[in-house]
Amino acid sequence: MSDEPGTSGIELEDVVEILERRKWWIVLGAAAGLALGAAVYLLLPPTYKATTTILVEPQDLPTNIVRPIVAVGVERRLHTLQERVTSYANLNDLIDKIGSERLDPSGALGREELMNKIRYRLDVDVRARRPEDAAIFEVGYSGGDPQMVADVAREMASLFIAENLKDRTRKATETAEFLDRELDRLRTEVATAEERMRQFRSERMGALPDQLEANLRALDRTSLELSANLEAQEAVAQRIALLRRQLEASSLGVGTPTGLGAALADAERELIAAQRVYTDEHPNVRRLHGEVERLRAQLQGAPRGGGRIDASNPLALGIQREINEAQVEMTRRKRQENNLRSQLADLQRRVEVTPEREQELATLTRDYENLVTTYQTLLTKKYEAAIARNLELAQKGERFKVLRPARVPRAPSFPDLRLLLPAGLGLGLLVVGGLIGVQEFRNPAFRSVERLTRAIGLPVVASIPRIDNDRIFEEDPTGEVDPRLVVYTASESAPAEQYRGFAPVFLEDPNRQVVLVTSAARGDGKSLSTMNLALTFACDLNKRVLLIDADLRRPTAHRLVRISRKQGLSNVLQGERGLRECAINSKIPRLTVLPAGPSVRNPLALLTSQRFIDLIEEAKKHYDVIFIDSPPLLPVVDTKLLKKLADMVLFVVRADATPRDAVIRSMQSMRDVAGVVFNEVSAGSFQRYYYYDAYSRYAYGEDSGDGRNDRG
Repeated sequence: MSDEPGTSGIELEDVVEILERRKWWIVLGAAAGLALGAAVYLLLPPTYKATTTILVEPQDLPTNIVRPIVAVGVERRLHTLQERVTSYANLNDLIDKIGSERLDPSGALGREELMNKIRYRLDVDVRARRPEDAAIFEVGYSGGDPQMVADVAREMASLFIAENLKDRTRKATETAEFLDRELDRLRTEVATAEERMRQFRSERMGALPDQLEANLRALDRTSLELSANLEAQEAVAQRIALLRRQLEASSLGVGTPTGLGAALADAERELIAAQRVYTDEHPNVRRLHGEVERLRAQLQGAPRGGGRIDASNPLALGIQREINEAQVEMTRRKRQENNLRSQLADLQRRVEVTPEREQELATLTRDYENLVTTYQTLLTKKYEAAIARNLELAQKGERFKVLRPARVPRAPSFPDLRLLLPAGLGLGLLVVGGLIGVQEFRNPAFRSVERLTRAIGLPVVASIPRIDNDRIFEEDPTGEVDPRLVVYTASESAPAEQYRGFAPVFLEDPNRQVVLVTSAARGDGKSLSTMNLALTFACDLNKRVLLIDADLRRPTAHRLVRISRKQGLSNVLQGERGLRECAINSKIPRLTVLPAGPSVRNPLALLTSQRFIDLIEEAKKHYDVIFIDSPPLLPVVDTKLLKKLADMVLFVVRADATPRDAVIRSMQSMRDVAGVVFNEVSAGSFQRYYYYDAYSRYAYGEDSGDGRNDRG
């Protein structure tokens, strides 16, 4: 995870470091949580719980032979049963049986409140939840009296068993009665549907779909008969025409107009021929009809002249008799034709309405068949329901059986110390974790060397643990200088060894002489680190060292070595004194300190003046190493100008204090920083990184004889 300005990413090593640094918070939180759990255990009144275990036995007969009426799962049915068990009537009987004084020793609860209390303390839990397991559930009751809770648990179990039996019997009976009512209703509907179909067939007899084939055959047969009739009429008409010509040719009929009867016979014959081909609405048929009617009218209105057929002429009499017989036959054929045409029209109408009748009949048949199917299905279900009802009445169906009856509890179920202590511990750790998280995220500072190195990309020349343990001192500090100047006061301590780690880095370049030490903000330990780094060269390398306190706004160096600041750098830069007059040889050999001197109004003007450059040049002639304790970077701009005078710039970061944003922004404004001094690193983080105690006095070396270096 990359570290960018303003981010607060947490990695595993940071978590470990936080836990080590906040270990006392964690210990106190755990102790407080355990104490809270113990207090709850001691203060809360004991509560006892009695439980009855009930087994749900399946029905005796296989389900593929007799299907159960109640197919709902046990867990769902228990909710309904619990509501029935805790009904007003059942709880009222329970209170009378157990005794209200046992259920409520205080006597402060009314009847309704006591029932609500029983409902609240009743617990029903299904233990087996997989389909292949036998269903088992527990009925429990909690209270302060062990004997009372056992009695209530037993009574509750009995109520569950009784309510389950009543519920299953009631459902089986209601199901059978419902099916009986539905069957009666369907029986009536089926009879009504049958009557509708019978009436439909009766009213539409002859035009039913199954009679279509017979109607078509009758239609063909009638058409053939009509054709034969028309042919016969044509033959009769030809015969009549022939006979009339014979009668006229014989000149025996004196009363009949010449040629009129023959013309009528020819017209009738043509009409018959046309009717065989065309319908009555055809123009030719209608024209011939008119012609026949006209000739008949003329024949009837023609004057007879009193002429009669000679009765003594047997030939004429015979022809007339044949004509009369032919006309009688023609009349009979006409009546037969009319009957055939009427039959033909009726048959055609039947054939035409057959599709409509077929659709109507299909609808009636479908409704009837659906009703019959539903009726048969319900009839089957009725028989099954009757068998299931008999099964429930015989108590052979699914039933509840007490597996383990309720016993008088010997120990309280709550409060349970085995649960309260872990719960209190977890709560305490949770609260402490929240507080630590808030504290850590409110202060997103660097806490480990690894994280600091990755973030800024610069080496850590010294990682200084917190100097807050008296074990680092070989002798009690005398007070001549600040005890935190560990290179002088505790030369064999781990912090002193860390400050010495800067010397090899500085000596890599022999031309280096001036070191500027700064930080992002005040309070990072910049002045203390500058003084200890200077002591490394003065005490360990025997170098002549000059420390210039250039923080004219908040000077600190004079307090660390217990000297006066009455005159110092400000006097030199104002031209009032010289370097030799203001520089003070401290009580530590080879260490000279130029304090800040009296306060001035405009420190920036002095620090950027030519006199400061001349001061540095003069100091280089008399001292081997020069340390400049500069102001912090972010509050003022002094350091950005002073860095031009230095050969090397060090940056001080205070662990768990200097904000990451401040460090990153400072590094961006000072791109030529050579290294970082990581100040006040926690003991745990220090030991994890350097693999030895932050407060040891002999980090590495020969045994001093007192066993203090036996750690290896």
